[in-house]
Amino acid sequence: METRPVMDSPESIQQHLAAIVESSEDAIVTKDLNSIILSWNRGAENLFGYTAEEAIGRPITIIFPGDRMDEEVDFIARLRRGERIANYETVRQRKDGSPVPVSLTVSPVRDAEGHVVGASKIARDITLQHQLAEQQRLLLSEMRHRVGNAFAVAASLIAVAARQAESVEQLSSEMRCRLHAIASLNSMTVNDPSGDEAEGMPLSYLVSTILKPFSEGATVHTSLPDIQVRPAAITPLTLVLFELATNSVKYGGLSRDGHGLEINAEIEDGRFGLTWKEPGITEAGSGQVESKGFGTSLCRLTVSTSLGGSFSREFTPEGLVATLDLDLAAVSEMW
Repeated sequence: METRPVMDSPESIQQHLAAIVESSEDAIVTKDLNSIILSWNRGAENLFGYTAEEAIGRPITIIFPGDRMDEEVDFIARLRRGERIANYETVRQRKDGSPVPVSLTVSPVRDAEGHVVGASKIARDITLQHQLAEQQRLLLSEMRHRVGNAFAVAASLIAVAARQAESVEQLSSEMRCRLHAIASLNSMTVNDPSGDEAEGMPLSYLVSTILKPFSEGATVHTSLPDIQVRPAAITPLTLVLFELATNSVKYGGLSRDGHGLEINAEIEDGRFGLTWKEPGITEAGSGQVESKGFGTSLCRLTVSTSLGGSFSREFTPEGLVATLDLDLAAVSEMW
């Protein structure tokens, strides 16, 4: 039969309660109505950084940030009325000056005649809860941003494809192909639910994946540095290269009568430069969109807002040349 310790004296009960208070991980503090600290347990030492010897006899406001002093005035007024304050979330300050979010429960302490003579405070560190709430807020914000981007990407691609498609069937086929490729690439830009962080992808893989739906039977030469494209750069780079490939397969180097494609990239002085060349393609009779067209505007906006750079496209005696001048840090964090 289970036996329980018998605490038949006030002294033994008091010792038992004192042991519970002292061993608690929460900060448990008592103070008088002048806000002077009377007791300070080990949890308070761990949370706020003051030892009991340093804290007892000093005002409780030693752990209050400067902009929170009015809270103590309100607490004392409510305690005098016999009120109990439960689950009050606020911020306190450690001995080293660092802030710590806490949840407080403040209860009045009464004397033998029932008069309120002080207060007991239990403070619980809620830093982890705040961090989790902030992570949730960021995830929701990122989700809203990504959903908005997804609709913007789809709208942009539809506009580009519709401008070039000769039939509903062709528009449907091209859109399925492009959205599938973008979805495949975009899946590598977000963290895995298992907790693994997105790592991006090699530049060569990104380029080859984008060109695959367009370049069957065409000659494509690439010279690319061995860098890892950061997750945030994958979607904007995909949009720009898709626009170039779309025009190329319709009118330029990747078309049936085209002369192929050259893609070269290099890194210099913190910049990432990529050159897209379609030999033999001239403006006259090419059918390509002029430098102020929708596709070019889309590329310029995407590059300037997401990749810290510039985009240009021009016809030269050698052919069509598109140039991306980007901030290397926006493209790759592993260089």
